Amino acid sequence: MKKLFIMLLATLVLAVTYPTKSEAKVMYDGAEVVKVQTGKMTFKKDIKVYKKNPDGTFDSLVVKRNNFLRTYDIEKYDGKTFYQMGQYRVQATDLVVFNEVPIDIRTSFYNNPVYVMINHQGVKIPYQYQDIAYGQPLIVGKRDEVCTGPKSSLVSMEKGKLNYHYCAGDIEGGPVIKTAIIDGTDVRIFEKINKGSYVLTEDTELLSAPMKGAPSHTKMVKGTIFQLSGIEIDGFVEVGLDKYYFNYIPANLLKPVNGK
Repeated sequence: MKKLFIMLLATLVLAVTYPTKSEAKVMYDGAEVVKVQTGKMTFKKDIKVYKKNPDGTFDSLVVKRNNFLRTYDIEKYDGKTFYQMGQYRVQATDLVVFNEVPIDIRTSFYNNPVYVMINHQGVKIPYQYQDIAYGQPLIVGKRDEVCTGPKSSLVSMEKGKLNYHYCAGDIEGGPVIKTAIIDGTDVRIFEKINKGSYVLTEDTELLSAPMKGAPSHTKMVKGTIFQLSGIEIDGFVEVGLDKYYFNYIPANLLKPVNGK
């Protein structure tokens, strides 16, 4: 039983091997950081973590106090936060000590990063009419960029933080004003995929977010031609008709036009 516990714990703590921009190890807070890692966590006392099996049952594992685990994903909904550690996850409580890996370190693993809001509750931005919604990509640019159009916005990275900006007065060419700092745990980083024209292989719903059961805008018919923004999230791709994006369909329902 002791050997089994050690093997399971090692599975959680050891990193999965991912291709990176550099072979050099990336270190933070006294430990190596790996791609897709959002942070690391310890516990104030021995605690059980759980994983859900395909048949709906759950397995648990006791993690000892002060042993650290890498976290790879964070889910936020209904006012609750859950940390994913491989197949296991734990809900945030007073017993959980979470340390975030700065967003600039996480970014260093990607050649062409895309930042996407993964907080299911969305994030409210002061003085803005709309929240940053779940699944919405964030346009990252320099802080001194000017507005490109009405209600355009962007995010800059400064000292390991994501700073949200918006257009003053919604005037094209006007100044961009900093309004808020976005919590790095609300953002997941993806490698941008190839853009291009793709044809829909069967009828499907056009979804407002990259998840099953998301609100649907309309039904799209087989043969529709889409443009991809370059963003794929959990098997869903962000597609556009003409220049408009923020709509999603399953990636496996698209194929390149002319088979290219």
